[in-house]
Amino acid sequence: MLNYLRRHAGSWMIKALLVGIALSFVIGFGILPALRNKGGEDLVVAKIGRRVISRGEWDLAYENLRRFYQEIYKDRFSEEMVKQLQLRETALDKLINQALQLEEAKRLHIQASDTEVQDRIRALPYFQRDGLFSRELYLNLLRRNSLAPSEFERQQRDELRVEKLQQLMLATVRVSEQELWDQYVLEKEEISLRAVKLAPADFEDGVEVSDDKLKAFFQSHSEDFLTPERVRVEVLEIDPRLYQDQVTVYTGNIEEYYDSHYDEFSRPEEVRLRHILLQVPKEAGAPVREEKRRQLENLREKVQQGEDFAALARKVSEDRATAGRGGDLGMVKKGDLAPEVEKAAFSLKPGEVSGVVASPFGLHLLKVEEHLEERVDPLDEVREKIREELKGQEAWRQARKKAEEVIWKSKEGADLKEAAGGDAAGPVPRQTGWFSRGEAVEGLSGDESMQQVIFALKPGEVSQAVKGKTGYYVFRLLERRAPEAPPFEEVKDRLEKPFRAEAARELARAKAEELAERLAKGERFETIAGEGGAGLVAIDTGLFSRLRTFVPKVGASADLVESAFSLSQEDPAAKKAFEVNGVFYLVRLQDRKTPERTAFLAEQESFRRRQEQKKKEEILRQWLSDLRQRQQVEIKGVS
Repeated sequence: MLNYLRRHAGSWMIKALLVGIALSFVIGFGILPALRNKGGEDLVVAKIGRRVISRGEWDLAYENLRRFYQEIYKDRFSEEMVKQLQLRETALDKLINQALQLEEAKRLHIQASDTEVQDRIRALPYFQRDGLFSRELYLNLLRRNSLAPSEFERQQRDELRVEKLQQLMLATVRVSEQELWDQYVLEKEEISLRAVKLAPADFEDGVEVSDDKLKAFFQSHSEDFLTPERVRVEVLEIDPRLYQDQVTVYTGNIEEYYDSHYDEFSRPEEVRLRHILLQVPKEAGAPVREEKRRQLENLREKVQQGEDFAALARKVSEDRATAGRGGDLGMVKKGDLAPEVEKAAFSLKPGEVSGVVASPFGLHLLKVEEHLEERVDPLDEVREKIREELKGQEAWRQARKKAEEVIWKSKEGADLKEAAGGDAAGPVPRQTGWFSRGEAVEGLSGDESMQQVIFALKPGEVSQAVKGKTGYYVFRLLERRAPEAPPFEEVKDRLEKPFRAEAARELARAKAEELAERLAKGERFETIAGEGGAGLVAIDTGLFSRLRTFVPKVGASADLVESAFSLSQEDPAAKKAFEVNGVFYLVRLQDRKTPERTAFLAEQESFRRRQEQKKKEEILRQWLSDLRQRQQVEIKGVS
């Protein structure tokens, strides 16, 4: 994500989103018209002392976070990602934390001066052009976010007060020498294990199968063989194309987009290039290299005498990828070629042939067919393209706005048709047939995140807006059919394999527990590991640290790692068996490698900075938790 932001730091969209996210935590209005026009206690979602957070503030904070991630992830963005990132919860949490800290700063009389606020705003990169603060850009971005400069400056003042508060609280955080060494050992210490592996597959020959056992297995595992859950929904698709013709794009919008997307309309210097390559093996001596060079010089003379460069390339070039097309490399720009080849190519005029050029790939002869200087597409040439792009962006925003309005009205009792306006020219809901997870539905994409939203609904419940490839969708669950268990005879042929696997697993578990009990009674690990047969396989893991919770050749197991690091040379064998990925292990400490003090001293300062930062983050989390209890945060029913 950080790389994306660095590459697109000049983009108007990224600038607007970055500002929008910052603004979202102080703007006191929402994204939905229905919300803006309502007042009263029901719009308060949280109280922190005398401060309140409104539903509008929360919705705006959430919407800006959502837009930010949509811009980054593009088509990969989904409702499932919204859930995983917990964007709604994150937005509310940030608003609450901000309010908590502002209340504490007020109690401690922490202020920020006008000069500090001005310096902070001038330093913000999304208000700068060519490294300098631009008042025009500043006012444009605030206007785009419907915010007055005075309100944004108040927000920046609040940010400064919060930063001063945190600096005051964390200024004395230090990590002692002993803490530092103990943490270093904790992170760098490594051990290796000797393990006995008991794989259930090795016990399957001992499993007996009968109809009675299969029936009992089916009865206890009937949920594994249920018919899939099925649902039927009402769906409203809101196509952005419905709004495209209603969008007005002004000349100023086009010019601003053009100015802030300079990289999109700039064209780097390029050449249309052909080459003839003769490869020179690394181990080749000077005589071989000189012979290849003479061959290319002879070819150059033939070209100058009128022979066709492309025809010679087809016959002679050892670049298999381009020889068939006459050595044509197409249009190339700086950075596409090896430095030696690039320098020669961009020094040639159209029609010129280079001398022999050496590169790590061999020896080249180059010919430039066309040379285009660096240029920028004139605004008049791209004006209509920008207009359509801006119309498309706004149409998608209008479609989402319509979806949110439909959802809001449906929560007040309207059905989807009524909530959509009932206009035949507008979006009209329809009903689907019965379908299960993963099953294609006519008119809907098989997008997994879309189905996750649908199957999470309760009967009669309306979904959030779901972005699809062609528009936004709103769903209402009409009916749900619960999974059902089929008759035994219908699934009998499918039962034997899972029955054998489970029975073999229980046999392996019983054997592992028996061996662990023998270890606990004092029997030597080497005796057990040396027993042939019985599904035992001995392995050495090699060294690993406790931080990864992963044991080489075994797998991930926090329990195993924690137990293994508690073993010692005096008491080396674990007294219990560990199950990892369905396989059972008995383990013994093989070796322990403690970090050297000299290695610690070599990276002590950088390690100290990391540990102090971790400690500060931990203290900050605990401090915010304490503030919540002390200031009595009240969160109202939110959804």
